Amino acid sequence: MNVYIRRCLSYEGAFANTPMSEAHGGSTYCAVASLQLSGSLNKQLDADELSALARWCLQRQYTGFAGRPNKPWDTCYSFWIAGTLHILGMTPLVAHDENRQYLLEAQDPVIGGFSKYPNHFPDPLHSCMATVGLALSGFASLQPVCATLNIGEKANDKLDELRRIWRQKDGV
Repeated sequence: MNVYIRRCLSYEGAFANTPMSEAHGGSTYCAVASLQLSGSLNKQLDADELSALARWCLQRQYTGFAGRPNKPWDTCYSFWIAGTLHILGMTPLVAHDENRQYLLEAQDPVIGGFSKYPNHFPDPLHSCMATVGLALSGFASLQPVCATLNIGEKANDKLDELRRIWRQKDGV
């Protein structure tokens, strides 16, 4: 897994879907979360690579986030990119107020949910990602989120508890 993920690290400093391709916000999140979950993020990427990765992610924020350079921002990247920055410990560098404002502009006031862009029809994927993006931005009425797994921190705490119980049972 690590070898393939490393091969997908692009000259831009972020991760592509395949080797030798353009970096993308979704594949960057998946690569970083996978490395983090396997305990190898800081083993696979050196300080310069982590810095370039953080820079690439931060350059994707306008008000909301875009998944690639020269593309419009899109509510789902408020999870994919902000989640990556959260995993990297770069959350303080995110312009949270601007991101929240963009996300709330993309919320449908009549039927609810979030669309990809303001004034478009909402859909389940963008509604989920925008809601998690709001949680990552510290939106007051939402519970904190574990960005690495894209689940609530309470659920993550429960998983950690179960892992401890299983390890004790197995004598690990």
